[in-house]
Amino acid sequence: MRLLLRRNSHAAGSSSAGSSIAKSAGIAVLGGTVTSLTLLEKIADASNIPVVKGAAGAALEIIKLLQTMYNNKMDCADLVQRSTSLMVVILGMFKGKKEEEISHHLRGAVERLTVTFHEVLHDLRKVAQRGDRSLIGFLYTIDNANTLKGCAMRLDWAMQEFQVTSNVDSCLKDLERHNELVAEIREGLGRIVPRADGPSANTETNLPTSVMPPEPVIFGREAFIEQAIELILNNVSARIAVLGPGGIGKTCAALKIIHDERIGARFGKNRIWVPCDQATSIPLFVELIAKSLDLPSSKCNDRFKEVIIFLESSQELLVLLLDNLETPWDIDGQQSNIAQILARLAAIPTVSFIITMRGSQYPVPDKVRWSQPALAPLTPLELSAGRDAFLWIAPSSASDSQLGTLLKELDCMPLAVTLMARLAFNGETPTDLLSQWKEERTALLDQSGGDRGNSIEVSIKLSMMSNAVKNCPGAIAFLSILSKLPAGSLLSHIPDICPSIPNWRNVIRTLKRVALIYESADQSLIHMLSPVRSYVLLHHPLEARKLRDLQLAYFRIASKGDLEPGSDGFLLVHKEISMIEANMEVILLEALHIATEEPDAAIRASIHYSSYLYWSHPRSELIQAAAEVAKGARSNLFAKCLWEYGTTLLK
Repeated sequence: MRLLLRRNSHAAGSSSAGSSIAKSAGIAVLGGTVTSLTLLEKIADASNIPVVKGAAGAALEIIKLLQTMYNNKMDCADLVQRSTSLMVVILGMFKGKKEEEISHHLRGAVERLTVTFHEVLHDLRKVAQRGDRSLIGFLYTIDNANTLKGCAMRLDWAMQEFQVTSNVDSCLKDLERHNELVAEIREGLGRIVPRADGPSANTETNLPTSVMPPEPVIFGREAFIEQAIELILNNVSARIAVLGPGGIGKTCAALKIIHDERIGARFGKNRIWVPCDQATSIPLFVELIAKSLDLPSSKCNDRFKEVIIFLESSQELLVLLLDNLETPWDIDGQQSNIAQILARLAAIPTVSFIITMRGSQYPVPDKVRWSQPALAPLTPLELSAGRDAFLWIAPSSASDSQLGTLLKELDCMPLAVTLMARLAFNGETPTDLLSQWKEERTALLDQSGGDRGNSIEVSIKLSMMSNAVKNCPGAIAFLSILSKLPAGSLLSHIPDICPSIPNWRNVIRTLKRVALIYESADQSLIHMLSPVRSYVLLHHPLEARKLRDLQLAYFRIASKGDLEPGSDGFLLVHKEISMIEANMEVILLEALHIATEEPDAAIRASIHYSSYLYWSHPRSELIQAAAEVAKGARSNLFAKCLWEYGTTLLK
């Protein structure tokens, strides 16, 4: 309170010791500000480069505004110093150069810095408008301090980004070597470093030159592709990611984007495809990029630096397609190295890149500013698009009445649709294929001998063998449980059906990240695509103890079905069970089939579930099966089963 009264007294204009101290501090800081103003005015006058003048002018405005502020003097002085230091660095970079000698990427770096200056200036004007010498100004002291600190952080970021882009630290000492390297690379007059007879210790030189695959024919991705193209065209250096599970069509979508005539008009021949699925080590990943850029082989100890120098030296726009980036990303202990490579590429203004990667989450968003709005992960095709894709390969299947059913069984997953259509092209009918699918499941779609692009099993296995899954206890067990539930599971049921997986929240996060499971639009339901579910059922069957836990959980859910209309909770229970009817019937039928010694729990759950069905859409198959089991087991519940069966038939 005393402090508030003193502040009010100062605002009223009384001559106090506090105001004298404030003035003394202001004079001390003001001296440094005047020096900075003089220096910046000289910078602006000395430079004949418009972008530098613009940056210096914006910095001058910041310092002049800071000069009028009486509070937060230390923070203000800090901003003066940062603004001045930035301009001194820029002046040193461009000293003695003419405008035409400034590269496109350095000019862009200064332009972005100028934008940052104007953003800081905008925030400072807000602080100034709140008033420095009033009670209101005092009340905003904390907000003002936070704003000033935020401005300082922006300037720090701007300094770091500019230094990365311009390579200030090594520019002078590497200038001569830089020019020699550029000349050798551009003219192809030799190798950067003479190569010995043996291969380099840290690079792979026997890689084939990467040739861009042809433009694919795809269906149902028109809106996604158009959004991606707009992101590239609306950003000088775009960074986009095509995400999704294995077999969803990420590579095809990315190739469709990069082959678009509008992308061709912007980048011309500078559209580079890098097949990252060959990158089993970080040096090999870097070498793949170098080979894709047609750089000559080298024994240089820093191959990535050669790549960066080549990219920075070019005045032309270039786009990289880093295809199947999950391969190097998943190398043990190397994610930080991949993150640094992506961040360094992202710092080159003339370079855009597209990545394709298994999963649903963008990598290293703290190091790479992904173009906004970010692309959503790819999902299965709509039924009509799946039909078009199938018939483009096997047009003779158009009249088969089971084609739609077959596509639904495959969840319209593009790779599964393509592989199944190939079988149809070679004489199988959709009706025959549907029957074979129910027997063989994903084994039917292995046409490769180990190639992920020709085998749905290989594609799914790669995701399940990823480090993220291997390092997550309970992940495989969770998938095995979920595979028993064709409708997926309500999130509210997870603790009950997975009592042996206490870390189930972390498991769900991990499996969503690698796109082996999905959430429904309202985030109430977790499910897996049909081919993934079939693979897990075949290769990771649920162990008996966990199966029993799952059955008991569904018996408890079924017991709620006895409620009649008008009872408390009737509508909520019916909504809950209606979302998992397919699960309930699969679980109860299996429980009836294997419950040879103690069948009463499965029979009783079937009776409860039949009561639920009576008030929604009566069906007699399950209660009939329960009655047969009860009769064979001489169960006391046989009569109750007959009653439920009879009332269902009468309904």
